[in-house]
Amino acid sequence: MLNEMFGRVKVKPGGPAEMGDAAIVPKYKRSLPKLRNTSANTGPNGERILAPGTFTVSQLHQMLLLHEGKAENQEKPMDAKGIAERFQLDVLVVQKILHYVSLPPVSNVAREKKQH
Repeated sequence: MLNEMFGRVKVKPGGPAEMGDAAIVPKYKRSLPKLRNTSANTGPNGERILAPGTFTVSQLHQMLLLHEGKAENQEKPMDAKGIAERFQLDVLVVQKILHYVSLPPVSNVAREKKQH
C-alpha cells in the first residue's frame, strides 16, 4: 500500500537493526561547572568558618528560643549566663544580643488599655 502511495520506502542507516538499544547522545563541548562549596574556609559540615564574635542566623534564633524557653529541649527560660556558657561566649555579648534582638515583654497594662 505504501509503495503505491509514496513509491519505494527507504530506511536510513543507523536504525535499531545496526545500533541495538544504544542511544545516541550529543557531546557537549562546554566544560563542567566548578565545585564552589569546597574551599579551605569550610568546616566539617560544609559550613563556612566564621570570625570570632560572628554569629549565624540559626545561632541567633537558637539563643532567642532558649531565652524565651521555647527551645525543643528547654522547658523554662534560660538567662544570659546559661546561654553564654552554652555558646562559650562572654555574658555581656549575650546580654547585648538579647537586648537588641528580642521583643519587649508584653505588659498587662497595655492589654487592658487596648480592650477599653
